[in-house]
Amino acid sequence: MQDMVSKLQDRIKKATDQVLGRILKEEQDIHLRFSYLRKPERLDPNSFKSKADITIWRDSLQQLKDKEVSLDRLYADADLDLGNALIQQRINEAIADQIKNELLKSFPWSVIKKKSDLMQDYIAEHEELLTFYDKNWGSWKPGSAPGAATFSNGQLTGTFRNLKEKINTTGQKIDEQYKGMSE
Repeated sequence: MQDMVSKLQDRIKKATDQVLGRILKEEQDIHLRFSYLRKPERLDPNSFKSKADITIWRDSLQQLKDKEVSLDRLYADADLDLGNALIQQRINEAIADQIKNELLKSFPWSVIKKKSDLMQDYIAEHEELLTFYDKNWGSWKPGSAPGAATFSNGQLTGTFRNLKEKINTTGQKIDEQYKGMSE
Protein backbone atom coordinates (compact mmCIF):
# COMPACT_ATOMS: atom_id res chain seq x y z
CA MET A 1 0.00 0.00 0.00
CA GLN A 2 2.80 2.40 0.91
CA ASP A 3 4.44 1.70 -2.45
CA MET A 4 1.21 2.65 -4.27
CA VAL A 5 0.95 5.91 -2.33
CA SER A 6 4.58 6.71 -3.09
CA LYS A 7 4.04 6.07 -6.82
CA LEU A 8 0.92 8.23 -6.79
CA GLN A 9 2.84 11.04 -5.10
CA ASP A 10 5.60 10.76 -7.72
CA ARG A 11 3.06 10.96 -10.53
CA ILE A 12 1.36 13.98 -8.96
CA LYS A 13 4.74 15.66 -8.58
CA LYS A 14 5.64 15.02 -12.24
CA ALA A 15 2.32 16.43 -13.43
CA THR A 16 2.45 19.51 -11.22
CA ASP A 17 6.11 20.14 -12.04
CA GLN A 18 5.23 20.07 -15.72
CA VAL A 19 2.39 22.59 -15.48
CA LEU A 20 3.48 24.72 -12.56
CA GLY A 21 7.06 24.63 -13.78
CA ARG A 22 6.04 26.39 -17.01
CA ILE A 23 4.10 28.99 -15.05
CA LEU A 24 6.95 29.55 -12.61
CA LYS A 25 9.50 29.84 -15.42
CA GLU A 26 7.36 32.43 -17.21
CA GLU A 27 6.71 34.28 -13.95
CA GLN A 28 10.46 34.42 -13.23
CA ASP A 29 11.23 35.67 -16.76
CA ILE A 30 8.62 38.42 -16.45
CA HIS A 31 9.88 39.43 -13.01
CA LEU A 32 13.43 39.67 -14.37
CA ARG A 33 12.31 41.84 -17.31
CA PHE A 34 10.17 43.96 -15.02
CA SER A 35 13.06 44.41 -12.57
CA TYR A 36 15.28 45.60 -15.37
CA LEU A 37 12.70 48.19 -16.42
CA ARG A 38 12.43 49.29 -12.76
CA LYS A 39 16.06 50.43 -12.67
CA PRO A 40 16.18 54.20 -12.13
CA GLU A 41 18.18 54.82 -15.31
CA ARG A 42 15.25 53.47 -17.37
CA LEU A 43 13.27 56.51 -16.25
CA ASP A 44 16.11 58.97 -16.86
CA PRO A 45 15.88 60.55 -20.31
CA ASN A 46 19.58 61.41 -20.04
CA SER A 47 20.40 57.69 -20.27
CA PHE A 48 19.03 57.67 -23.83
CA LYS A 49 21.84 58.56 -26.23
CA SER A 50 19.68 58.71 -29.36
CA LYS A 51 16.11 58.23 -30.52
CA ALA A 52 17.12 54.72 -31.55
CA ASP A 53 17.39 53.87 -27.83
CA ILE A 54 13.68 54.61 -27.49
CA THR A 55 12.94 51.98 -30.14
CA ILE A 56 15.13 49.46 -28.33
CA TRP A 57 13.24 50.05 -25.08
CA ARG A 58 9.89 49.88 -26.87
CA ASP A 59 10.93 46.48 -28.17
CA SER A 60 11.84 45.39 -24.63
CA LEU A 61 8.52 46.66 -23.38
CA GLN A 62 6.69 44.77 -26.15
CA GLN A 63 8.55 41.59 -25.18
CA LEU A 64 7.41 42.08 -21.58
CA LYS A 65 3.85 42.61 -22.79
CA ASP A 66 3.98 39.45 -24.94
CA LYS A 67 5.37 37.44 -22.02
CA GLU A 68 2.63 38.77 -19.74
CA VAL A 69 -0.05 37.74 -22.25
CA SER A 70 1.54 34.29 -22.46
CA LEU A 71 1.58 34.01 -18.66
CA ASP A 72 -2.06 35.05 -18.43
CA ARG A 73 -2.86 32.28 -20.93
CA LEU A 74 -0.93 29.74 -18.83
CA TYR A 75 -2.91 30.71 -15.74
CA ALA A 76 -6.19 30.59 -17.69
CA ASP A 77 -5.31 27.12 -18.99
CA ALA A 78 -3.96 25.81 -15.66
CA ASP A 79 -7.19 23.93 -14.91
CA LEU A 80 -7.18 22.04 -18.21
CA ASP A 81 -3.40 21.61 -18.37
CA LEU A 82 -3.15 20.29 -14.84
CA GLY A 83 -6.04 17.90 -15.38
CA ASN A 84 -4.47 16.57 -18.58
CA ALA A 85 -1.02 16.26 -16.99
CA LEU A 86 -2.44 14.26 -14.08
CA ILE A 87 -4.34 11.93 -16.41
CA GLN A 88 -1.21 11.51 -18.58
CA GLN A 89 0.51 10.27 -15.43
CA ARG A 90 -2.08 7.46 -15.35
CA ILE A 91 -3.94 8.84 -12.38
CA ASN A 92 -7.60 7.86 -12.20
CA GLU A 93 -9.72 10.68 -13.65
CA ALA A 94 -11.86 11.13 -10.52
CA ILE A 95 -8.78 11.28 -8.29
CA ALA A 96 -7.00 13.54 -10.79
CA ASP A 97 -9.96 15.92 -10.72
CA GLN A 98 -9.88 16.11 -6.91
CA ILE A 99 -6.12 16.68 -6.86
CA LYS A 100 -6.38 19.32 -9.57
CA ASN A 101 -9.13 21.18 -7.70
CA GLU A 102 -7.12 21.16 -4.47
CA LEU A 103 -4.02 22.41 -6.24
CA LEU A 104 -5.93 25.17 -8.02
CA LYS A 105 -7.41 26.30 -4.69
CA SER A 106 -3.85 26.92 -3.49
CA PHE A 107 -3.21 29.51 -6.21
CA PRO A 108 -3.44 33.10 -4.94
CA TRP A 109 -5.87 33.98 -7.75
CA SER A 110 -6.77 37.46 -6.51
CA VAL A 111 -3.08 38.39 -6.25
CA ILE A 112 -2.36 36.91 -9.68
CA LYS A 113 -5.21 38.92 -11.22
CA LYS A 114 -4.19 42.14 -9.49
CA LYS A 115 -0.55 41.70 -10.55
CA SER A 116 -1.62 41.09 -14.13
CA ASP A 117 -3.82 44.20 -14.17
CA LEU A 118 -1.05 46.29 -12.62
CA MET A 119 1.48 44.93 -15.12
CA GLN A 120 -0.77 46.02 -17.98
CA ASP A 121 -0.98 49.48 -16.40
CA TYR A 122 2.79 49.55 -15.90
CA ILE A 123 3.45 48.66 -19.53
CA ALA A 124 0.99 51.31 -20.76
CA GLU A 125 2.53 53.95 -18.47
CA HIS A 126 6.04 53.06 -19.59
CA GLU A 127 4.93 53.24 -23.22
CA GLU A 128 3.47 56.67 -22.51
CA LEU A 129 6.84 57.77 -21.10
CA LEU A 130 8.70 56.49 -24.17
CA THR A 131 6.24 58.34 -26.42
CA PHE A 132 6.87 61.46 -24.34
CA TYR A 133 10.63 61.07 -24.83
CA ASP A 134 10.17 60.56 -28.54
CA LYS A 135 7.91 63.63 -28.98
CA ASN A 136 10.12 65.85 -26.84
CA TRP A 137 13.52 64.56 -27.91
CA GLY A 138 16.29 67.04 -27.14
CA SER A 139 14.15 69.29 -24.95
CA TRP A 140 15.78 68.18 -21.70
CA LYS A 141 19.11 68.48 -19.99
CA PRO A 142 20.45 66.76 -16.88
CA GLY A 143 18.88 67.96 -13.66
CA SER A 144 20.64 68.74 -10.42
CA ALA A 145 19.98 65.27 -8.97
CA PRO A 146 20.91 61.92 -10.51
CA GLY A 147 18.08 60.57 -12.65
CA ALA A 148 16.45 63.99 -12.88
CA ALA A 149 15.95 66.01 -16.01
CA THR A 150 15.06 69.61 -16.63
CA PHE A 151 12.95 70.33 -19.67
CA SER A 152 12.94 73.52 -21.72
CA ASN A 153 9.33 74.04 -20.73
CA GLY A 154 7.93 73.86 -17.19
CA GLN A 155 4.84 72.03 -18.39
CA LEU A 156 7.04 69.29 -19.89
CA THR A 157 8.93 69.00 -16.60
CA GLY A 158 5.62 68.54 -14.78
CA THR A 159 4.42 65.95 -17.29
CA PHE A 160 7.72 64.08 -16.96
CA ARG A 161 7.50 64.04 -13.15
CA ASN A 162 3.88 62.82 -13.26
CA LEU A 163 4.71 60.01 -15.69
CA LYS A 164 7.72 58.97 -13.64
CA GLU A 165 5.68 59.03 -10.43
CA LYS A 166 2.88 56.93 -11.97
CA ILE A 167 5.38 54.35 -13.21
CA ASN A 168 7.14 54.17 -9.85
CA THR A 169 3.86 53.90 -7.93
CA THR A 170 2.56 51.12 -10.17
CA GLY A 171 5.95 49.39 -9.99
CA GLN A 172 5.82 49.44 -6.19
CA LYS A 173 2.34 47.94 -6.26
CA ILE A 174 3.56 45.15 -8.56
CA ASP A 175 6.48 44.49 -6.20
CA GLU A 176 3.94 44.15 -3.37
CA GLN A 177 1.93 41.64 -5.40
CA TYR A 178 5.05 39.59 -6.09
CA LYS A 179 5.74 39.54 -2.36
CA GLY A 180 2.14 38.38 -1.79
CA MET A 181 2.57 35.60 -4.33
CA SER A 182 5.68 34.27 -2.61
CA GLU A 183 4.04 34.04 0.83
